[in-house]
Amino acid sequence: MRPGGHRAGAVLRLDALATPLAVARIASILAHRQFDVVTMDIAAPIDGVRRITIEVDTTDDIRLRQLSKFLNRSSDVVEVLRL
Repeated sequence: MRPGGHRAGAVLRLDALATPLAVARIASILAHRQFDVVTMDIAAPIDGVRRITIEVDTTDDIRLRQLSKFLNRSSDVVEVLRL
């Protein structure tokens, strides 16, 4: 565990279209793949794109690559970066 009681995890930054239900579809992908979301920060849209930062409770590189692929397949997601 990290200082302050937080577990180590991976942070992903998504650029997603600012469309109705886009955040819900992204959250659904995370839930369906059984990722435990530690934090999720959703920024206000700028030029039709919303930046979403997600910390998930895993450091498994294979699972994270799979998650990135699933997110990239979503029509709502423009780009996925692992921070």
